[in-house]
Amino acid sequence: MFLLLILIMLLLLIVYKEIKYSGVRQQIAHTKGPPTLPFIGNAHQLGKTPTAALHFMFNNFYKYGNFRAWIGYYLYVVISEPKDVEYVLASNELIAKSDVYDMMHPWLGDGLLTSKGSKWHKHRKMITPSFHFKILQDFHEVMNANSSKFMEKLRDISRGDNIFDFQGMVNYLTLDVICDTAMGVSINAMDNPHTDFAKAVEFICCNINMRAFNPLKRKNFTYQFFPEFRQYCKTLQILKEFTYDVIQKRMELRKREEEAKQEANNPQSPESDFKKPKMAFLDTLLSSTVDGRPLTIQEIYEEVSTFMFEGHDTTTSALSFITYLLSRHLGVQKKVYEEQKAIMGADMKRSATFQELADMKYLDMVIKESLRLYPSVPMIGRHTDKEYSMNGKTLPIDTSAIIFIMALGYNEKTFPDPYRFDPERFAATAKSSAEDHNPFDYVPFSAGPRNCIGQKFAQLEIKTVISKIVRHFEILPALDELESKDGYVSNYFGPHREKRSELHKYDPNLAMVLTLKSDNGIMLRMRERK
Repeated sequence: MFLLLILIMLLLLIVYKEIKYSGVRQQIAHTKGPPTLPFIGNAHQLGKTPTAALHFMFNNFYKYGNFRAWIGYYLYVVISEPKDVEYVLASNELIAKSDVYDMMHPWLGDGLLTSKGSKWHKHRKMITPSFHFKILQDFHEVMNANSSKFMEKLRDISRGDNIFDFQGMVNYLTLDVICDTAMGVSINAMDNPHTDFAKAVEFICCNINMRAFNPLKRKNFTYQFFPEFRQYCKTLQILKEFTYDVIQKRMELRKREEEAKQEANNPQSPESDFKKPKMAFLDTLLSSTVDGRPLTIQEIYEEVSTFMFEGHDTTTSALSFITYLLSRHLGVQKKVYEEQKAIMGADMKRSATFQELADMKYLDMVIKESLRLYPSVPMIGRHTDKEYSMNGKTLPIDTSAIIFIMALGYNEKTFPDPYRFDPERFAATAKSSAEDHNPFDYVPFSAGPRNCIGQKFAQLEIKTVISKIVRHFEILPALDELESKDGYVSNYFGPHREKRSELHKYDPNLAMVLTLKSDNGIMLRMRERK
């Protein structure tokens, strides 16, 4: 009898929900999508892995263009038409992030990535000067020092034509760079990849990525019943304690600096030769004000943690796939190397200057083309706080508008023959006229008022690392026969399946998570240049 009552109540709930959302379904009828089932919507079609979810997204992109999907009774409108992408990203109102980002709040709080409204506007304005040219120059010194150390790590692991996972290694390089620049503290992750903090960052990024595909794990109310919840809480504690401790130490250092300045007029003072360390992102926050007041410790924590997440995981993805593409397309790699020789001269092992990096135009094209094929963030989401009219199409209230950034790069109208790796697409002479070109055709760093504030930082780090790798090593595929002779990449979706043979075990198994990753790593070889 009790079980029957439960079933009746469940049935009544489904009927209630179906009636409630029937109006929304009519509002969104302009956008097609895969067939749904009552109560679960399209959740059963996403598959059980991030890789399966990526295939779901591409299959529907090729079938419908823009499409809608229901996860239970949560409506998602997946947008890949450039004019509609422009409508969403250019909006000064539609800036609240989708519900997926809620899982980041326990770690990042209301930092720049997750905040909205007045707080977001004020903090965005405050943080923007942190990426001034002069500060980026200080950051560049940190990037150079860490990438030089990374070359030694690569030299050790690549001996004897060893096949290794580049993605796993570069993860610790980017973690060292972000800690040195964001917090002004070295954690030496490359030397100590198993430290508590390094492991905590790795765990939390993976944890948030995977929970995004399981509705029962999104809210802590239900997630607390899963076995990994205890580890999640422990990891959060490690991250928070470490970051707060660094903030406290940096505040004490600034206090000593101020005392040293006051004593500098005394020639007998032992502090008169005190040298101020390079400006860290944390220093900028500690000296900033909002509404005429200094930031609270909590606000500083939120922004430092946010900068660490965005600047670490995304750059790992970009460096991994750029290096992978160079390993498979040796003709392109040769052109990159020839440019390096022309710019760097006889001493190819030294660090490139700021200006020399700016002169590497072909490397710029390689990076842009790599991010077209493998954008670090394949999707971004916005939440509709009211009803919007997107170029005549209704976006109902409480809808997640998902910008499918990765699909933009595979749009055949914008990028003919999209599965071919061709950096020349981005040559100045190859660009279409301004009348034909929509700047929202290609947005690997997002666009509009909520674009990536650390874009210049990321580009500088990517160029610094890739330039140095190419000058020190030949980047080779895991096996010689895996070199792409025709210029095509090995991942095919949608109507291109007929071209796609079974993936080799050393081909990347793409996973669509908050950042784009390869589930089986980026496997390749390197051979030191003489």
